[in-house]
Amino acid sequence: MRVLIIGVGNIGKQILKMTHFEKVYAFDKFQKDNIPDIYWLEEFHIPEDVDTVIECASPEAVKEYSFQILKSPVNYLIISTSAFADRAFRESFFEELKVSPARVFFPSGAIGGLDLLAAIRKNVQQVFIETRKHPRSLGINIEGETTVFEGSVEEAAKLFPRNINIASTVGLIAGFEKVKVIIRADSSLSNNVHIISVISDVGKYEFKIENLPSPENPKTSMVTVYSILKTIESLNSKIVFG
Repeated sequence: MRVLIIGVGNIGKQILKMTHFEKVYAFDKFQKDNIPDIYWLEEFHIPEDVDTVIECASPEAVKEYSFQILKSPVNYLIISTSAFADRAFRESFFEELKVSPARVFFPSGAIGGLDLLAAIRKNVQQVFIETRKHPRSLGINIEGETTVFEGSVEEAAKLFPRNINIASTVGLIAGFEKVKVIIRADSSLSNNVHIISVISDVGKYEFKIENLPSPENPKTSMVTVYSILKTIESLNSKIVFG
């Protein structure tokens, strides 16, 4: 596999550390670390021999580079799904995808249960996503517990753009209009907690996720890295679960 990694922060470095690629290109606007056997791009483009693009940078990067990527016959993995909380971008992206030679993949990131949600997506009536984080992770300085937001994914994206990848991924599957976001600041927490409640025609489901942070970057859950690696493995696997 010949890959281009967009964003070589904690997630990008963990991917490089935990798997082997035939060839690796990298693009990062803000850093070019001395990592062996990587071809750093000075300007963003898709090298002709790349078959897979892995975005692990930011929602801004998704918006800036996606339309260029969609012109190439590549596997495109997107982790910063909060970009799709922007309705205008979302509509333009999927319109372009209709005529694109690319295949787009959304790794599950920091949550689970997306296989079930995808299977019943046409039957989903409502999804509630409650995210609990320490106030520091939300840029707030308080003690105790308080609800800081209730509303749509689009509204949450304007106030907490770095904290709604999960809600955006669920919105992409079930429909953004069906998702309600609740964000609570809780100073007693050391880990992020996500509770996803699904109401559908075929059943009611609830998933609670409490992820341990990555040792190198507490803002990132290690399970996000594993979900990307699982998606990469599935690209060439004869057996796929979920």
